[in-house]
Amino acid sequence: MTKEKTIMQALTEVVPNYLASYLCWYYSDPNKRISWDDLCKSDSNFRSKNGENKTEDFAEQNWLIRDDVQKAMIIYLQYMKRYNFMKRYQEMNKKALSGDVNSAKYVDEMDKLLDKMSVDKNTESEIDKLLQGVNINAD
Repeated sequence: MTKEKTIMQALTEVVPNYLASYLCWYYSDPNKRISWDDLCKSDSNFRSKNGENKTEDFAEQNWLIRDDVQKAMIIYLQYMKRYNFMKRYQEMNKKALSGDVNSAKYVDEMDKLLDKMSVDKNTESEIDKLLQGVNINAD
Protein backbone atom coordinates (compact mmCIF):
# COMPACT_ATOMS: atom_id res chain seq x y z
CA MET A 1 0.00 0.00 0.00
CA THR A 2 1.36 3.42 -0.91
CA LYS A 3 1.72 6.02 1.79
CA GLU A 4 -0.20 9.22 1.13
CA LYS A 5 1.73 12.46 1.44
CA THR A 6 0.61 15.19 3.75
CA ILE A 7 -0.33 18.44 2.11
CA MET A 8 2.92 20.03 3.30
CA GLN A 9 4.97 17.14 1.90
CA ALA A 10 3.27 17.51 -1.47
CA LEU A 11 3.68 21.28 -1.49
CA THR A 12 7.36 21.23 -0.51
CA GLU A 13 8.09 19.00 -3.48
CA VAL A 14 7.14 21.99 -5.63
CA VAL A 15 8.00 25.06 -3.55
CA PRO A 16 10.27 25.88 -0.60
CA ASN A 17 8.86 25.31 2.88
CA TYR A 18 8.16 29.00 3.55
CA LEU A 19 6.02 29.27 0.40
CA ALA A 20 4.15 26.09 1.32
CA SER A 21 3.48 27.57 4.76
CA TYR A 22 2.38 30.82 3.15
CA LEU A 23 -0.08 29.02 0.85
CA CYS A 24 -1.62 27.09 3.72
CA TRP A 25 -1.92 30.36 5.63
CA TYR A 26 -3.27 32.22 2.58
CA TYR A 27 -6.06 29.71 1.98
CA SER A 28 -7.00 29.22 5.62
CA ASP A 29 -9.95 30.92 7.27
CA PRO A 30 -8.86 34.48 8.19
CA ASN A 31 -10.77 34.19 11.46
CA LYS A 32 -8.95 31.01 12.51
CA ARG A 33 -5.41 31.35 11.18
CA ILE A 34 -2.41 32.74 12.99
CA SER A 35 -1.60 36.40 12.52
CA TRP A 36 0.66 37.61 9.71
CA ASP A 37 3.25 38.61 12.31
CA ASP A 38 3.25 35.11 13.82
CA LEU A 39 3.64 33.59 10.36
CA CYS A 40 6.57 35.91 9.69
CA LYS A 41 8.27 34.65 12.86
CA SER A 42 8.22 31.09 11.49
CA ASP A 43 10.81 31.63 8.75
CA SER A 44 13.42 34.27 7.93
CA ASN A 45 12.17 34.34 4.31
CA PHE A 46 9.20 36.36 5.57
CA ARG A 47 11.54 39.17 6.60
CA SER A 48 13.46 41.63 4.49
CA LYS A 49 17.24 42.06 4.72
CA ASN A 50 16.85 44.75 7.38
CA GLY A 51 14.86 42.31 9.55
CA GLU A 52 11.42 43.83 9.09
CA ASN A 53 8.48 41.63 8.18
CA LYS A 54 7.51 41.61 4.53
CA THR A 55 3.93 42.70 4.02
CA GLU A 56 0.97 40.60 2.99
CA ASP A 57 0.73 42.74 -0.13
CA PHE A 58 4.35 41.94 -0.97
CA ALA A 59 3.65 38.21 -0.65
CA GLU A 60 0.53 38.39 -2.80
CA GLN A 61 2.14 40.49 -5.50
CA ASN A 62 5.45 38.64 -5.65
CA TRP A 63 4.89 35.07 -4.53
CA LEU A 64 1.45 34.22 -5.92
CA ILE A 65 2.51 34.99 -9.48
CA ARG A 66 5.42 32.54 -9.47
CA ASP A 67 5.01 29.44 -11.65
CA ASP A 68 6.07 27.08 -8.87
CA VAL A 69 3.63 28.69 -6.45
CA GLN A 70 0.80 28.39 -8.96
CA LYS A 71 1.56 24.68 -9.33
CA ALA A 72 1.53 24.40 -5.55
CA MET A 73 -1.81 26.23 -5.46
CA ILE A 74 -3.29 23.54 -7.70
CA ILE A 75 -1.92 20.82 -5.42
CA TYR A 76 -3.37 22.58 -2.38
CA LEU A 77 -6.78 22.94 -4.01
CA GLN A 78 -6.78 19.27 -5.06
CA TYR A 79 -6.11 18.22 -1.47
CA MET A 80 -8.86 20.51 -0.23
CA LYS A 81 -11.27 19.18 -2.85
CA ARG A 82 -10.72 15.66 -1.51
CA TYR A 83 -11.04 16.87 2.08
CA ASN A 84 -14.27 18.76 1.36
CA PHE A 85 -15.67 15.74 -0.48
CA MET A 86 -15.09 13.67 2.64
CA LYS A 87 -16.77 16.30 4.84
CA ARG A 88 -19.80 16.48 2.49
CA TYR A 89 -20.06 12.71 2.36
CA GLN A 90 -20.01 12.46 6.15
CA GLU A 91 -22.63 15.18 6.52
CA MET A 92 -24.89 13.59 3.91
CA ASN A 93 -24.44 10.20 5.55
CA LYS A 94 -25.60 11.66 8.89
CA LYS A 95 -28.68 13.12 7.20
CA ALA A 96 -29.36 9.85 5.36
CA LEU A 97 -29.19 7.89 8.61
CA SER A 98 -31.73 10.25 10.13
CA GLY A 99 -34.16 9.60 7.27
CA ASP A 100 -33.41 12.21 4.60
CA VAL A 101 -34.22 10.47 1.31
CA ASN A 102 -32.23 12.84 -0.93
CA SER A 103 -29.17 12.43 1.26
CA ALA A 104 -29.58 8.66 1.12
CA LYS A 105 -29.64 8.81 -2.69
CA TYR A 106 -26.49 10.93 -2.67
CA VAL A 107 -24.72 8.51 -0.34
CA ASP A 108 -25.80 5.52 -2.45
CA GLU A 109 -24.44 7.15 -5.62
CA MET A 110 -21.18 8.09 -3.91
CA ASP A 111 -20.86 4.57 -2.51
CA LYS A 112 -21.20 3.16 -6.02
CA LEU A 113 -18.52 5.52 -7.29
CA LEU A 114 -16.23 4.73 -4.38
CA ASP A 115 -16.71 1.00 -4.94
CA LYS A 116 -15.54 1.45 -8.54
CA MET A 117 -12.47 3.36 -7.43
CA SER A 118 -9.56 1.33 -6.19
CA VAL A 119 -7.30 2.97 -3.65
CA ASP A 120 -4.69 0.26 -4.04
CA LYS A 121 -4.79 -2.71 -6.39
CA ASN A 122 -2.77 -4.75 -3.87
CA THR A 123 -5.48 -4.71 -1.20
CA GLU A 124 -7.23 -7.84 -2.44
CA SER A 125 -8.16 -10.25 0.30
CA GLU A 126 -6.23 -13.47 0.73
CA ILE A 127 -9.28 -15.49 -0.34
CA ASP A 128 -9.52 -13.53 -3.60
CA LYS A 129 -5.88 -14.35 -4.28
CA LEU A 130 -6.42 -18.03 -3.55
CA LEU A 131 -9.48 -18.20 -5.79
CA GLN A 132 -7.88 -16.53 -8.78
CA GLY A 133 -8.33 -18.76 -11.81
CA VAL A 134 -10.65 -21.17 -10.00
CA ASN A 135 -13.86 -21.86 -11.91
CA ILE A 136 -16.72 -23.41 -10.00
CA ASN A 137 -19.36 -25.00 -12.21
CA ALA A 138 -22.73 -25.10 -10.55
CA ASP A 139 -24.21 -27.50 -13.11
